Amino acid sequence: MNSLQLILRDLKGWLHRKRLFAMDVETYQTLRLVAKRQQRPAAEVASQLFTRAAQEQDTQAWALYCWEHLSPRQKQIAAYVCRGDSTRQIALQLNISQTTVKSHVESILRKFGVDSRVALRVVLAPWDLNAYL
Repeated sequence: MNSLQLILRDLKGWLHRKRLFAMDVETYQTLRLVAKRQQRPAAEVASQLFTRAAQEQDTQAWALYCWEHLSPRQKQIAAYVCRGDSTRQIALQLNISQTTVKSHVESILRKFGVDSRVALRVVLAPWDLNAYL
């Protein structure tokens, strides 16, 4: 088992661990209102919401881990990819060959464990990458 597989196994374990949450009165009232509208128990709605929030937090923690393992050039290229630039456009912007861009993109996708530029954009969508452009 390689290190990436070990990390993924640990992340999956995080998703299933028990979590305790505290909420203020306004949040609790909103939760009860949502549960009433959905005709579901408040505990079930809360569990679903908090599970989704925890999964998103874990996903973003993983994305940050991956981002920190990119070279400065790979971070630049990832930012251009997330902006929707083509390989040719990125090569022109950075004054490098298209082959070099393709090589960096392949490495970036591999490090993030995704198989396409679109999937990379989805993972990094919450981030403001303008500083890398």
